[in-house]
Amino acid sequence: MALNFDEFQKVLETAQQADALKADLKRRVKKVANALEALQAALAEMETVLSDEYIATPKTRKPRTPRTPTEGPAEGAAPKKPGRPKKTAA
Repeated sequence: MALNFDEFQKVLETAQQADALKADLKRRVKKVANALEALQAALAEMETVLSDEYIATPKTRKPRTPRTPTEGPAEGAAPKKPGRPKKTAA
């Protein structure tokens, strides 16, 4: 019985292509499954928010603390003006 290496090589190539296709399909199925899980979680959350018993809780904020007054400019110096300082020619 003579071995035909061309046919054997073709069989190996198709097997490798099938393995690559199988791995690609596994990755895509996993992505779809993750997307479906995220969609189900979002739908469950939306159903909770839209239910009649849902009451939104207001966000509590910290009270503002007034600024501590800083000391004024040094004696003889010009008062600080708001805004961007002017460019000086160099």
